[in-house]
Amino acid sequence: MPTLWKEIWRSIRQSKARFISIFMLMLIGSFALVGLKVTGPNMRQTGRDYFAAANTADLTVMGSLGLNQEDLDQLASLDGLQEVEAGYLKDVTLKGDKESLRLFSKTENLSQAELLEGRLPETADEIALDGSYRGDYQIGDQIQIEEPENPLGQKVLKGDSYTLTGFVYSSEILSDINRGPSTAGTGALKGYGVLAEEAFDSELYMLARMTFEDLEGLDPYGQAYTDKIQAHKDQVAEVLADRPEERLAAIQDQGHKQLQAADQSIQAAQKKLDQESQRLDQAKQDLDRARLAQMPIGADQEKALKEGEEKVKAGQAEIDQKTKEMAESKERLDQLDLPSYMINSRREIPGGEGYRIYGSVSHIVDALANIFPIFLYFVAALLTLNTMTRFVDEERVKSGTLKALGYGRRDIVKKFVVYGFLSSFLGSVLGIGLGHILLPLIAYNAYSTGFTLPRIQLHFYWPISLLALALALLCAVLPAYIVARRALKEKPAQLLMPKAPKAGGKIFLEHFPGIWNRLGFMQKITARNIFRYKQRMLMTIFGVAGAVACLFAGLAVQDSIRGINDRQFNDLIHYQMIVAEADQASDDDRQAIADLLAGGGVSSHDRIHYEQLTKTAGSAQDQQAIHLIVPENPAHFHRYVNLVNRETGQGLSLEEDGVIISERLAQLLDVGPGDVLTLEDADHKTYEMKVTGITEMYMGHFVFTNQAGYANIFGKDCQTNAQLVNLKDTSQENTENYAADFMAIDGVKGIVQNTSLQNQIRTIVNSLDKIMMVLILVAGLLAAVILYNLTTINVSERMRELSTIKVLGFYDREVTLYIYRETIILTLFGIVFGFGIGEWLHRYIIHMLPPADVMFNPALTSRPFLIPSLLVAGISLLLALVINQRLKQVDMLEALSSVE
Repeated sequence: MPTLWKEIWRSIRQSKARFISIFMLMLIGSFALVGLKVTGPNMRQTGRDYFAAANTADLTVMGSLGLNQEDLDQLASLDGLQEVEAGYLKDVTLKGDKESLRLFSKTENLSQAELLEGRLPETADEIALDGSYRGDYQIGDQIQIEEPENPLGQKVLKGDSYTLTGFVYSSEILSDINRGPSTAGTGALKGYGVLAEEAFDSELYMLARMTFEDLEGLDPYGQAYTDKIQAHKDQVAEVLADRPEERLAAIQDQGHKQLQAADQSIQAAQKKLDQESQRLDQAKQDLDRARLAQMPIGADQEKALKEGEEKVKAGQAEIDQKTKEMAESKERLDQLDLPSYMINSRREIPGGEGYRIYGSVSHIVDALANIFPIFLYFVAALLTLNTMTRFVDEERVKSGTLKALGYGRRDIVKKFVVYGFLSSFLGSVLGIGLGHILLPLIAYNAYSTGFTLPRIQLHFYWPISLLALALALLCAVLPAYIVARRALKEKPAQLLMPKAPKAGGKIFLEHFPGIWNRLGFMQKITARNIFRYKQRMLMTIFGVAGAVACLFAGLAVQDSIRGINDRQFNDLIHYQMIVAEADQASDDDRQAIADLLAGGGVSSHDRIHYEQLTKTAGSAQDQQAIHLIVPENPAHFHRYVNLVNRETGQGLSLEEDGVIISERLAQLLDVGPGDVLTLEDADHKTYEMKVTGITEMYMGHFVFTNQAGYANIFGKDCQTNAQLVNLKDTSQENTENYAADFMAIDGVKGIVQNTSLQNQIRTIVNSLDKIMMVLILVAGLLAAVILYNLTTINVSERMRELSTIKVLGFYDREVTLYIYRETIILTLFGIVFGFGIGEWLHRYIIHMLPPADVMFNPALTSRPFLIPSLLVAGISLLLALVINQRLKQVDMLEALSSVE
């Protein structure tokens, strides 16, 4: 047996290139497979443990006019409820700053804040800020805020100055880039803080957090959790179904009682003031009579008559102001909309964009894991199988010698099995290790700048590791075993002879004399060699095609994601913001809005009807936010939105018999022109609308129609309630400044900025772009290994043939070209074939990867065609130089010597 083992080690030493080639192929395949397969689960496990430690609420209910005890009692009656905890929140601004800050009351059990530094607030004048402020403030600083009034004209915070006690992270607001909309500041949430419950002065709570028994321990990213959370949302909606009417009636009744009491107080004050005024009038008449009678009048008398007239005048002004305020309060009270109850999962809670995006990134990696490594592994496995098959054929003479020396078939087969096992096992083990560590850390580096979650956890996954090992052994060991067993069925005398060359015959081109006869001598030889060895031809074409396809897909996906921000907000959407007016906006409020719009910084503005509709859709059954925009003047609409069909490039017109919808929404709901979709408004009423066109759009969901179309769909006249605004200076800083100025007006309901959408997609793009770069590098390495493998094997197998033509007088360059013409031709076929496969792979990936409200651009640039072609050409040229040097050193006599 020592002789056999010596032969095994000698085979490895004498064919290092082949051994390393199999090693690298299995390393690349297992790295991509394992790395992508474990990264998504690692991300989700990190989040799962984080949410479990914080006891993050499963559902959150928020009332537009707050929550009272009756609301909480209704929620407490839910079946399966584990815990409900009410709390406060208020959007404010830091004093002297226009950026929004959301203040939460400290929780007892649910959605606990992660303490980063210091301590949580304990008294009404203390505050803890989110960790993004650590560079701006120090513990002990005084934090001053400015609080806008709520819809009832009230404030809910007792103070406006707080002592900073610590820094925290919230398990509900995971993104430090995009934190959603706000009712203060610029209209986009910048940060958050935590106050003691005693800091709030309100009879009403603002939100209720809930957990449920049947959700405990479930994977929050799993389908079981998604299904159950949807069932609980429906359950909550059912118990709160009658509450809006009841709450509005109660609020208006209480409000009118308060206004009536205030009116009585004002009337009493007015009566008292009238009495004082009458007394002053009498005193003035007495003084006038004294003057006529030339009686002496003291200076004190005249002075007292004057601190009294002024006092009455000031008192009357105060009463008039209170009367005006009371009238405004009565108007606001009478015009209050029916209160709504927002029932939100972790993905939908205000500020929960980070939770949703984080989950999207992890599922994007999952989608890549189900596509990319499988293709990589298929190509690597194909080449490994071919390599081992050829290795057995090359070693047939040595196998015959061992058989002639008395070694059994089992012992000789062991040589090839051990060779294949060692090369594939070592490559797979290293690939599995790198996949478990390197790729998750690369992914973490890609997304960590956008999220406040802890460092990604690294777990070892046995199933995928064993699968990678099994695939490696299947690719390298099994073919070696089968081919060797088959070859060793021959007798030693047959094995000691070279394998008979394949019989010649006419190739396909020879059946076309018009073409064949025009070919030169070397061209005919090249053609015959290509078609004679079909296995070699197919392996070269498929090998190159596989590598090019992976490169093409990776580069095309990068192009598909990189340009969508510019395309969306430069070519398709031109406005910087939508300014939505409150229903109860006063004439003064509307005039203030008009004055700001007439300022020098606004280039254009147009009135629209703006409304947010919803639809539950997508794999996670999220409530999709859909922006309905109805222009007052459709002729000017192109200044703000470019409605165009992406595939045809033709502009779209608003029709009165239906709506134009954004392309991603059409994909999500699987509708096209002529189909009917059903959407829900804020009052949970559903409306059917016919789709007349699909417009190119990459972020967000949009529905467009004209005023006649709106009337046909909703059964009422279209009333404009918002403005589309174009600014002269479109920078983010200027946009946020204008947004803050608009938000400072009481009559502005909210601002819809493009900045939040841009930040959201930028996070996804940056994360995916870095992951794709790794896969592109892996695909490039695979291309190098494949070309090296195919080229070196081709040369090794044909050394006698090459030595023959060299003996016949061919120059070294001609010998290299003799074999490289075939390689060049087959490589070109492989590249073209790879483009076709890569385009299919690219379209599949961009269809599977995007979140529910994002679409990747399917258009192709020249880069995916150019870079793979240049890379393959460069590798081929480098290998040609190496092969040329190798052929110069060939010992022709040894290569041509008889094996007998």
